[in-house]
Amino acid sequence: MIWHMEQGLSTTQAEKIQETAGLNTITATSTVSWLAVLLSQLPTLLNGILLIAATFSFVIRDVLDGIFILAIIILNALFGFVQEYRAEKSLEKLKSYAVPKARVIRDGAETEMAATGLVPGDVVILSEGDRVPADGTLLEVHHLEVDESILTGESLPVIHRTGDTIFMGTLVTQGNAHLRVVHIGTKTQFGQIAHSLSEITPDKTPLQKQLTSLSKSLSVIVLCLSALIIPLGLMQQREIIPLLLLAVSIGIAAVPEGLPAVITIALAIGTNRLAKRHALVRRLPAIETLGAIQVILVDKTGTLTQNTMEVREVWSPTPAATKLLTEASILGNTASLLKRGEGEKFDIIGDKTDGALLAWARTQPEIAEYLATGSIIDEYVFDPRLKTVSTLWQKNGVQHAFVRGAPEAIISRSRLTPPETEEVTKRYEVLAGKGFRVIAFGTKIEDHTRNLTREHVENHLTFLGLIGIYDPPRTEVKDALERARTAGIKTVMVTGDNELTALTIAKDIGLIDKDEDVVTGDDLARMSETELVLMLDKIRIFARTRPEDKLRLTTLYKRQGYVVGVTGDGVNDALALKRADVGIAIGQSGTDVAKEASDIILTDDNFATLIKAVEEGRMIYRNIVKAITYLLSGNLSELLFILFATLLHLPSPLLPTQILWINLVTDGLPALALAADSKDPDILRHKPRDPRVPILTRSRILLIAVIGTTVALGLVALFSILLQTQSYTAAQTIVFNTLIISHLCIAVLIRGKGFHRIPKFMLFTIGLTILLQIIISTTPLFQGIFHLGF
Repeated sequence: MIWHMEQGLSTTQAEKIQETAGLNTITATSTVSWLAVLLSQLPTLLNGILLIAATFSFVIRDVLDGIFILAIIILNALFGFVQEYRAEKSLEKLKSYAVPKARVIRDGAETEMAATGLVPGDVVILSEGDRVPADGTLLEVHHLEVDESILTGESLPVIHRTGDTIFMGTLVTQGNAHLRVVHIGTKTQFGQIAHSLSEITPDKTPLQKQLTSLSKSLSVIVLCLSALIIPLGLMQQREIIPLLLLAVSIGIAAVPEGLPAVITIALAIGTNRLAKRHALVRRLPAIETLGAIQVILVDKTGTLTQNTMEVREVWSPTPAATKLLTEASILGNTASLLKRGEGEKFDIIGDKTDGALLAWARTQPEIAEYLATGSIIDEYVFDPRLKTVSTLWQKNGVQHAFVRGAPEAIISRSRLTPPETEEVTKRYEVLAGKGFRVIAFGTKIEDHTRNLTREHVENHLTFLGLIGIYDPPRTEVKDALERARTAGIKTVMVTGDNELTALTIAKDIGLIDKDEDVVTGDDLARMSETELVLMLDKIRIFARTRPEDKLRLTTLYKRQGYVVGVTGDGVNDALALKRADVGIAIGQSGTDVAKEASDIILTDDNFATLIKAVEEGRMIYRNIVKAITYLLSGNLSELLFILFATLLHLPSPLLPTQILWINLVTDGLPALALAADSKDPDILRHKPRDPRVPILTRSRILLIAVIGTTVALGLVALFSILLQTQSYTAAQTIVFNTLIISHLCIAVLIRGKGFHRIPKFMLFTIGLTILLQIIISTTPLFQGIFHLGF
């Protein structure tokens, strides 16, 4: 982009200013206080019941049991604190992965840096789709419109001119500008309301809400069942106080009170794994939906391809047109080239297509001299409806209009004869057939003494030529597409490129095996909703599409009952990203508007990363289901064991302290081990799950009932036999240890995958639990606390 270049600050100046101004961050009150999290563990219904049980123990002078129950309250609170605090910290840490970038002029050259490093006095380059990184004054403006709804609530964009002030957090919806930074961090308008924002408590995910509701319902059922032990025991003439303690203990042990915390940790572990695999989760509910995706509408450029644009072929009708074509490639260009080291290599800052044009143009002779003798009068940024970019350029008193864009758009606006149009179209189709992104150029000399509309500027052009830009497919995308196909996911390419270009790339990457129908944006405009629905399952390439086409396709796929993921990078993709079940923004080349509208950001722009994210999403959900099944199966076995023993007039097989200990060691680490289970290599060999199906399906409820009942009946049979051959204390000791071992076996059984593939965390859990059981079963001190012995 050619501007009246501001020099900006030097690096030394910026460092000195930063020493006093600090970083461009908003320091808000932390949403996670360890003391608040710890104290929140204590005032619960279950702890209240335990406290009553401890009081009963002290009343009947069973001091040892009373102390142990109080210790259980403290240990449960500490364990819950560790779970919840780690989960909250993990989720808070994810914010550090999304560091915004800014294009800044430092030392007289454009560079890209973290927005946190901006200081007052910096000159920032703003383009369409950027989030304004600081408060400042506009130095130079071209058709700038800014969405300020985050501060004002006004939904319509505001037109700004040179000298206006704009604020951090607002979004550039159109045009471009230079901004002189005035205020950063907490001194900005946005920073002043940060304290209020920090006090807003984030909502729980739908899954967390569902499980919290499930826990409450199960608690009521379990407490009612455990209460049956009291009348049954009284009928057998047992003492009321021990019965109350037993009923309370088994009720507490059978309630899955740790379930929400386990789920939170599973989500936190999953989001951290995704972040390390270049997929940043912005909204936790997306994790629950990610594994259920059935259709992905994916952009071609940068996601299926490498986004390393390079000019491969140039065609112009005349040598004079070639020179003008070079000039048109530079004027109105939004990219910059940053020299890398001492060689001839450059890094592209900004749009990659513009960068490729700039890299090619700089190799042409006399171009620097040409630019030095002229200036830009006005610019019109890319319009997705018109598919053009225009620049008004004045040199030596002569004013030129340079227009570039989609070949069909430039051809239709050019003064070509029918034979010339036919020749240009053939050249264009040849380049597109090679998989090139083809850009056409036109120009004219205009009288700019009056106000001109864009429509006037972009018509009656002299055709300058075509440039073919090649963006090679990503090497890993072919395998990723095959994995998606195996996983039952339909991948649909939605691109603004020509249909021939899209078809060639689609065949190269294995999206299609042979030539298939390609539907263009013009085709979509002519189709009724009924006609389009009939074609949806057959079409995998939509070319020359407009942003509204992507939104329409997303809506129709969803109406057909599909779970839809959509990738996007531009301002106009925001609606489709929001409409999708999972909106996926392109992190490197994507605009801030697209990122704000998304659920997930691909920080490497790679389709293969998206498939890895789907795989991780499936694993997270499966692990959560395993943890739930384990907790409910184990807790049901404890409840039924006590209930069956009472019905059969057997003495109490477990004492309250033993039950509380079982609850402590079996509801924590084994459930966490399942929630953090390792990757299943076969998980993408299955079809996506139906998100409408509840977690506790009939088959899972049956599995829980079978496991719980089988373990309970086995323990009752074992206890009955032991009472005939062993002392009561020895029988209790054996079934006490057997019940804990059975919980570990349930965890391994539900995990599946066989005993030879148990991960280290699960092995650690099993080993630690068994070691603790050996210690308390053989050490006199603990034998006295838990009433054990042989």
